[in-house]
Amino acid sequence: PLCCKAMFERPSPNLRPFGMHLGGADETEGLEIKGLPKRKKRERSRGRKNKEADKEKKEKPGTEPTSSKDLAPETKDYEYLDHIADIKFHSWGKDRKSAFEQMVICMFSYMTELDKVDIDEEATIKIKVKGHDEESLLFALLDEFLFRFSVDECLVCRRCYVSKIDFENWTIEAMGFGEKFSLQKHPQGTEIKAITKHDMKIIEKDGAVHVYVVVDI
Repeated sequence: PLCCKAMFERPSPNLRPFGMHLGGADETEGLEIKGLPKRKKRERSRGRKNKEADKEKKEKPGTEPTSSKDLAPETKDYEYLDHIADIKFHSWGKDRKSAFEQMVICMFSYMTELDKVDIDEEATIKIKVKGHDEESLLFALLDEFLFRFSVDECLVCRRCYVSKIDFENWTIEAMGFGEKFSLQKHPQGTEIKAITKHDMKIIEKDGAVHVYVVVDI
């Protein structure tokens, strides 16, 4: 309605521009106007990775041996543990590199007596596998060695050397030293059908790395 419009358009006698008296004088005249104090900017975290944590995830690459004679003395840092239906392997070492090497040897020693296995330098194999985390990388390493034994070269490894391991790009390179399996020479142990991810563990404890793997027999 027109009466309402007129009410809103009519200026109120009590309203005046900011800083002005009714008489028109400027209220701010002679006053010092100060701005608000500046706020301190908070330091923002850029999400940088912990360098020390990165170092722990990257094993130092070793010098690739030209033959098995360049390897360190043999050790037996592994054992077999009981499991409900299958068998569980346990290996350990000062780092993941040595623990992974021992796990490969543990697998082959379960299939035959490694004391009866000689090393044929010409039969040495090199493998490179890729994963997406620690467990899948270990799985791929064992699975590739098992494949080379059962399908490809039939090589039974007495020694294993991990030449490069990278837990950032999830790749690992290794060498296997041994000879072609022969029933006339090598006692037949228990057949390993497959590597499993069931109850697979990689644990750091008391300055050592412990690895647990269950295999299907």
